[in-house]
Amino acid sequence: MDVVLRLAAVVLAGLIVVRALLAGASGLWSVVLVLAVSAVLWGTVRFFERLRTLLARARTGSGQWLPPSRVPAVVSRARSRLAAMLALLILVVHAAITGYVGVWTILVAIALAAIATLLSPDLRLVALLGGTALVFAAATVFVAEVFRGSTEARALAISIAAVVLPALVSEKIGKLARQPALTTTHHAILAILTLVLGFLGWTRADWLPGVMNRCYTLPTSTGITVLRATADGERCYGLLDTDDPGVFATPSFGPDPVTVALEREILANNRPLRDGDLTVVWLGALSCDPHPTDATRCADGRDYPSERDQLRALLFAQTQIEAAGDHRLHVVIADAAQDVRHADDVAQLIISRREALGERLVVIGGGDSRDVTQRAINRLLDAGIPFIAPNLLADLGAPDRPFVDRPGYLQLAPSNMDYARDTVARLTQRFPEGFRLDIYQHRDPTDQYTTSLVNDLLAAVKPAAGASARHVPGLDQINASACTAHTDGPPTVLYFADRWTRFADFVQQINHVCGHSRPRLVIADVSASRFMANYQLRAASSADWRVDYYVSGPGCADLTEETFATLTTQMDASRDVLNLRPGETFACADRADSASAGEVRNACTLDAAAKLTSQPCRPNDLGTYLIPMWDAVLLADSLLPDRPPAGKDYLTSLETTTTLTTGAQATVREGRLTEPTIPVRMWHVDPLNDPSRLWERPNPELRLPTDPTTTTPQEVR
Repeated sequence: MDVVLRLAAVVLAGLIVVRALLAGASGLWSVVLVLAVSAVLWGTVRFFERLRTLLARARTGSGQWLPPSRVPAVVSRARSRLAAMLALLILVVHAAITGYVGVWTILVAIALAAIATLLSPDLRLVALLGGTALVFAAATVFVAEVFRGSTEARALAISIAAVVLPALVSEKIGKLARQPALTTTHHAILAILTLVLGFLGWTRADWLPGVMNRCYTLPTSTGITVLRATADGERCYGLLDTDDPGVFATPSFGPDPVTVALEREILANNRPLRDGDLTVVWLGALSCDPHPTDATRCADGRDYPSERDQLRALLFAQTQIEAAGDHRLHVVIADAAQDVRHADDVAQLIISRREALGERLVVIGGGDSRDVTQRAINRLLDAGIPFIAPNLLADLGAPDRPFVDRPGYLQLAPSNMDYARDTVARLTQRFPEGFRLDIYQHRDPTDQYTTSLVNDLLAAVKPAAGASARHVPGLDQINASACTAHTDGPPTVLYFADRWTRFADFVQQINHVCGHSRPRLVIADVSASRFMANYQLRAASSADWRVDYYVSGPGCADLTEETFATLTTQMDASRDVLNLRPGETFACADRADSASAGEVRNACTLDAAAKLTSQPCRPNDLGTYLIPMWDAVLLADSLLPDRPPAGKDYLTSLETTTTLTTGAQATVREGRLTEPTIPVRMWHVDPLNDPSRLWERPNPELRLPTDPTTTTPQEVR
């Protein structure tokens, strides 16, 4: 028993050292600190040993060393005591650095170390007990797998393998190793070790996939980074705030190299949090279901250009805020996996690490307006963490209201009802005698965005004279009445009210139905702007016809001169990750003379410039997702106080008025945004399969008197 206690103390300390070594740079620093403190402790012990000896010699007056019988125990057992004290020191220092070792662990270590100082090691006995336990634990797991279908058989196998057999076999092994007979205490310890190791084997499905897929997070100095493996063990989700999370953890999310490079650049810019720093947790989707034959490609071919635009905005804001000098922006990337299906799990991880994330904490993003997203946001608000949503629009519970109607939730974009009313106003002007609106949406009761959009469109069409609308839940229900060749009845307008991942199939069905003809009019929702932002998806499309679509944010021409200069400065600082060639500068295409009528020719977004390798283009377009994210960070930095106010609910106490990138004002009162900061905007492409051309206005047939008029570049600036 004494030997096992000593072994437990040393092994526990050794495991913590190994864990720290595998935790990346933070772990190495922990080890350096532990070794330095250990050296100081060793020197202190040696000093007091020498001092005690000198004092004893002075007392005897003989000038000789004390006889061995009177030498203090700390000298005679120096090695034993030093080993035990080192084990204890490692535990204490590691707990102080990482915060991952509880008080109970330290107390146990103290007890073990205190006992271990009085004991002497017996390595042969330790090897006998440990080796026997390991062999029989493996046998137990194997037998349990063979009898998986029978609870009784599993219990019998565990009992025999973990208790009876090790005790019987250990006696034989002990004799071969010329060891004394094991006592009852030794047998009990052997059984316990076998059961513990067996339990780890039985539960390997819970922890081994994380290790095998690099989702196992070792403690770091911040305690923020934490990963989890999906149920199938194919990928990770969770929180990342460092580019060096350790050998068992992925340093980024998703398989795309451009996305990975952006993440690594952002995480490398993070520094330990100081008072006043702003912590932004970006919540979205960066990984997706892998293709069965290619783990580096998503099964449905999806890519994330809009998410990359948001990451670029975070990178620029990170550089800009640090350049101001008084505080910094600390970015935590939170991947909730495809369709943000783990958003609620990620919210719980954020809450569990609330203290490590600092006082000025905000979550920005959300990805998709789904049930799981709403649960996650409500959970964060319940914990007193504000949430800013640049692109969530659903209003399923309360039409014309925000996706989450609570203080602390700031939705920058209008609700779906605003987009529905805008569509009906444009169609009523275009077809004063009436029209039929065919709304395509694949039914998904958990998708609040698409479901509420269909409901809002149906409701908005009802009061329009001569107008009607119907829900088209399947592509096979799109018929030739939507084509220009069809002249019977009122004109049919197709409205895509689904997720952008289905837009390519929608376009293909229209081509199939219309044949050599073309659709009369196609309008697409905000989600389709993700498709439009993808240079490659547009180029691969077979549609040579026009699409009017809603966008999620302003164009580069809407920026103030000051913001435009700031952004171009930040781009130059990050030119390598943006794939800017030497000497190349960013110039917005929609601020050029050719863009005075709203048309942007030879458009090349930052994302296209980074993604296109065979035919690279010069970037001249920000995309429509970058500016809203930049505004969200500006709003958060203006809104969050250094310390929560006393005597008042934190979320309802949030108030500010700040100027955004376009010169517009964002006002927050009692934790609510007084009005959306992103207006309803419709753009169009003509044709769809030419990604170098777009119009930052609706086509002339759908323009309203309230739309921005044609301006010159000087007026734009």
